[in-house]
Amino acid sequence: MLRDNSKRARAARLVFMLLAASSAALMLVALAAPTISADPADMPPRAVAFYASFSLLSFIVIALFIGSYIVLIMWLRRAYYNLHQLPGINPEYSDGWAAGAWFVPFINFVRPFTIMREVWQDTQLAALGRVAEPATILGWWWAACVLRLVIGRITWALSRGGPETSTLSSSDIVSASLEAGAHLLVGVLTWYVIGRCMRFEEQLAVRQQIEQLGQPAPEAPAYLAEEQANYGQAEGY
Repeated sequence: MLRDNSKRARAARLVFMLLAASSAALMLVALAAPTISADPADMPPRAVAFYASFSLLSFIVIALFIGSYIVLIMWLRRAYYNLHQLPGINPEYSDGWAAGAWFVPFINFVRPFTIMREVWQDTQLAALGRVAEPATILGWWWAACVLRLVIGRITWALSRGGPETSTLSSSDIVSASLEAGAHLLVGVLTWYVIGRCMRFEEQLAVRQQIEQLGQPAPEAPAYLAEEQANYGQAEGY
């Protein structure tokens, strides 16, 4: 029995769309406000507004970044679980790995991608009988995810090695802009990938409904069959 995954897909797409939009806004603010590299106490009012916008958007992006992992894993696990319920489809891993693979060092560089590829291809096989759309886009999606991880590690290391200060330096803005650009790219690609998989799942649901129409009606429970047999008897039996 397949479980409905459409609500999780729509929620995940919404979060990634918001992540992409807020990341784009953060990049624009950073590029348009070079004066926020000064100490906030010495800034003119216009620069203070940019500084506040930059800080707020940075917080929003971080929150959406964390939330995006949660909704993506929830959606992916449900999609991978459904593959296990399909006849003729033999997923390589248990559905628990669709969530756990993201947290295991070294494995998380490969297995989430292979699981996503299985969802992409096997859902099409079950719905259409063939892989109509190759998984090329998944390679770009995963490359963007790895790039975001690498940029995040580099910027985190640079921020730790810098001097302790309350100012927002030009290097901080550049680092935040690079991370925002990576979030933007991942957000757009993930939004698209989930949308296509959601379409495959909808086609699978339609196919299953059509196949069920050709099956004989299920037998009525014994108590219901007995009641229906009494309908033909005279009143007062």
